[in-house]
Amino acid sequence: MSATAIASTLDMDRNEWLNTRSKGLGGSDMGAVLGLNPYASPLDVYLDKIGEAPEQEDNDAMYWGRTLEDIVAQEYVNRTGRKVRRRNAVLQHPDHPELLANLDREIVGGGILECKTALYPDGWGDAGTDQVPNHYLIQTVHYMAITGAEYADLAVLIGGRDFRIYHIARDQELIDYVVHAGVEFWNEHVVPRVSPPPRTAEDMLKAFPRDNGASIQASIEMEAEIGALAALKEEIKGLEKQKLEHESAIKEELGDHSAFIDASGKPLVTWKGRKSSRFDTTTFRKDHPDLYKEYLNESTTRTFLVK
Repeated sequence: MSATAIASTLDMDRNEWLNTRSKGLGGSDMGAVLGLNPYASPLDVYLDKIGEAPEQEDNDAMYWGRTLEDIVAQEYVNRTGRKVRRRNAVLQHPDHPELLANLDREIVGGGILECKTALYPDGWGDAGTDQVPNHYLIQTVHYMAITGAEYADLAVLIGGRDFRIYHIARDQELIDYVVHAGVEFWNEHVVPRVSPPPRTAEDMLKAFPRDNGASIQASIEMEAEIGALAALKEEIKGLEKQKLEHESAIKEELGDHSAFIDASGKPLVTWKGRKSSRFDTTTFRKDHPDLYKEYLNESTTRTFLVK
């Protein structure tokens, strides 16, 4: 089995890249499709593929990930002695054209190299194992499914100074599961334009951004659901009151001291001053009303209240 190159990434501009991505599911999509990506949901992937997702702005994490990719790849070569090369192409699964791959590097001799950067070691196990964050594991499995590679190495620079290499062996059972999930998602949601169910509060606003002003009769089951929510909110309100009482008692005893410590000198609680700078919107609006209106962006959201 060999993957098919459907587009060259050399000199590809952003619009061409977005158009190519819309033709299938890439490795970074699959973790979200399976509900394993902390930064995206299945609904996000669906909206992206049908062209209804808001344009994603570049951020620091994305910028540094791209900028440091070459450095991470070179360090992998330095530490392992293996040779790597760019493929410079978008690859397509030979049997499932809706599954796409854009590899960071190929390892000469039959493997895949993915290059990552991370701020913190959370989710990363010991170097040399396959204990990587789930969405990165699924990404490498997806790439092995498309290319037929027997293994993938994942090199990561954590916190700018902790370099680790992880090894992920081919697992055909997991590969079959990921391929099936990708094909199913594409054919049951993207092709017929049937939205996957929302999973998060953010998903709810994306799926139902506006109300139509009408009311509907609540079923007995829904009245019970609303009642349970109301009771829970009251319980939380009571706990918040208790929390405030405990905080007040501690702060009163602290007075102008910075912290309580235990017998060994370990801090138990701190209450320290911290300077911050905030834009004074109220004063700016009063002093420069026309300029304030010029930079005012109007948005619509929905407020959820239990009556």
